[in-house]
Order: sequence, then C-alpha cells, then structure tokens
Amino acid sequence: MYGQHSGALCGSPHLMKLSITHATTFSYSSSVRDSMNDVRLCPVSDEWQQCQSFSLHVVPTEYSILRRLDFYMNQVHHIEVPDPHRELRIEARSVVETFADTRCFDRASDSALLPLLARSEQFYDFVSASERVPLVPAVIHVSKEVLPDGMKDVQEAVLAVMGYVYQSFTYEPGYTNVETPVVEVFESRRGVCQDFAHVMIALCRCHCIPARYVSGYFHIEKAVEGTADDNMQSHAWVECYLPDIGWVGYDPTHHRRICDRYVKVAVGRDYSDVRPVAGTYRGDVDAQLDVTVRVEKI
Repeated sequence: MYGQHSGALCGSPHLMKLSITHATTFSYSSSVRDSMNDVRLCPVSDEWQQCQSFSLHVVPTEYSILRRLDFYMNQVHHIEVPDPHRELRIEARSVVETFADTRCFDRASDSALLPLLARSEQFYDFVSASERVPLVPAVIHVSKEVLPDGMKDVQEAVLAVMGYVYQSFTYEPGYTNVETPVVEVFESRRGVCQDFAHVMIALCRCHCIPARYVSGYFHIEKAVEGTADDNMQSHAWVECYLPDIGWVGYDPTHHRRICDRYVKVAVGRDYSDVRPVAGTYRGDVDAQLDVTVRVEKI
C-alpha cells in the first residue's frame, strides 16, 4: 500500500466564517446573442457548512435568473441573455460558516458491504464509469497495483489510494486543461486538482468504492509560491462513501481529509456534472474567458 495518512483534521476545530467572491467574464470579439448558461456557484448547506448568504450579479442586468435543483441536488441558476452583447459577467458572492468533521474515524469500515452499495440506486452512479472517468483496462491495472492484496477496511483502502495519487502525480498548472482525458493524466502523471480528483475517483471505483467529484473552494492562510497552494482558492476534491461512517471528503492534491478550510459547492460523477458556468451562445466569434476567485476569512 502507498502513503498511509493519519486522517487528522486540519485547521481549527471551531467554526470558520469565509467570504467568497467568484467572478466569471466572457468577452467576445463581436456581438453574440441567445446566450444561455447554467451556473453552479451557490455553496451547499449541510452538517459541515452553512451558507449564510448568496447573491448572483449578472451584466447585462435586465434579464431574469431562474433557480432549480439538478439530479444531484446541486443548486443551479439559469441565465438567458437573448439580446446582442459583447461581454457577459457573472459574479457570485457568498458567506459560509464551516465546521470541522467531528465524526469518529477510528473504527473500521467493512468492505463486505460494498457489493450491496453497488446494487443500490443511491450509489450506482458513483461506482460506475462516467464521461470523464472511464474504467478502461489501463486504469484497472493501476488500481490493482495500488491495492495488490485487496482490502478489508474501506477507509484504509481510500487512504492508500489518496497517498498513491499524491506521491505518484506531479502538480503542474498549465500541463492539462478541463478537457484533458483522465487516461492521458495517468500516462503523463501531471495535472492539477481536477485531474487528481478524477484519478482518485477512477481508482476507487475500480474497487467498487463509491466516489464522487466535489467542486468548491479552499481557504489558504498564506500561499507558498510554487506549491499547489499558489493558485488554488477554487478547488476540487473527492468524497468517498465509507460503510458505517458515510460520505467523507479527501483531497488528493494536499493528501489530507477535508476540514473547515474547505467550502463545498456541488457534487457529481465527475467535472462535467459540476461545471461552475456552462452554456452556449449564437455567434461565430472569438471568446476570451477570465475567472477570478477570492476567499477571505471574516
């Protein structure tokens, strides 16, 4: 097995309040129209975090915003701009209180229950191949190398997978993009948090461990230049389902469990299900995308 991890909580055991501003700007070389966008930028409220406020500001401003829940219960805001425009700016502002996960992780998580989970509608999507997480022979081969003796304790297996990703893959911004297939990431052993999350999900699913992709934010007290913290306020990680414990968050980029420095926004099978802003428009033009994210402790 690779790199065991203590699972100790990071950050304070008390609550943390964070202010988040996420601005997305599309600039076009000439006018476009009939722009339709689905936005997933509203943080969730659950037992480990509470979204105290959320607002969405759109320019042009004279159009309505519709809200719905998607298949995985993520909040989606639908924005339509039918009239000609050369720029679209979407700015989300939120205030979130986060809490450390206080559950007991000392007890074992029985792997004998995994076949039952795989047959459940609740977990089927998270143990099967998906658009960005294909369970091809090359991936299955690596998964057997990571856990050559199989597993009895699911929690220990997940920690071994996370340790393998952390030790075997190099964080390198710019080497991949959002469309890079995970098979290429396995070959190059380079990427960013999105790629590491897809790799960990693939390895877990090969062993029938339910694993889902999480998009969100990571509060950095002081970034260290040249490290993974240097450009990572917008972040991605993994949640695995441990029998007898529940869904637990793991960050393979930093090799640790999720704590009160993380803010969850959306979950899905992979990145395709949780894209922060996804849409279409009419117009044969060049488009430029600019995204800025600021996470501050209040």
